[in-house]
Amino acid sequence: MRLYFAFLRFAFHLFYNPFAFTYDFVSALVSRGQWRTWTRAAIPYVAGSRVLDIPSGTGNLLLDLRAAGYAAIGADVSAAMLNLTRAKFRRERLAAQILRARVQSLPFPAGAFDSITLTFPPGFVRDPRAFAELARVLAEGGRLIWVDAARLLPRDAPSRALNAALDAVGGSGAPFEVFARAALTRAGFQVQIEYVRDERSSVPVALGTKVRRD
Repeated sequence: MRLYFAFLRFAFHLFYNPFAFTYDFVSALVSRGQWRTWTRAAIPYVAGSRVLDIPSGTGNLLLDLRAAGYAAIGADVSAAMLNLTRAKFRRERLAAQILRARVQSLPFPAGAFDSITLTFPPGFVRDPRAFAELARVLAEGGRLIWVDAARLLPRDAPSRALNAALDAVGGSGAPFEVFARAALTRAGFQVQIEYVRDERSSVPVALGTKVRRD
């Protein structure tokens, strides 16, 4: 298992850095065109106006949040991803509010955001320090919205193969709902699991609410 996670870290490093330019194409391919629909599943659950999207990747959800009227900031550890985001925002004649940062050490004050969106985040979700830091920058009563572990619903061979590939990349060793509930509860969140479905796919959304201190 240790070797497996080491391989995943290496593969993700390549995918998010020198091969970042392939991210949108590969994501659309492995999801049969559903990836953007899956990431947008986070938007209806956003509370408040100040939103942090992390990791912001190539900026698709960040653009969607801005279009929906949110004061959204993107953060990512990959300079290559941030460069792709800047290019997308330039094409839309928008200023990209983005910065390079590690989720375990965010350059924001406590309570800076009303909502945080995580869509298909990589390996940092296994690090308790990541969720402790996300809880720190989230306002009391704020919401963490974690979209992951989508499933294609058609039972044809390509969908079964792609579901198996998505499961292999997830690699937590537990169903997403169990893993997410444990990780968020450990960080002090109240947790609720929702599902967004259509005729083509189903994606779980883990909602973590930061408990207010009375």
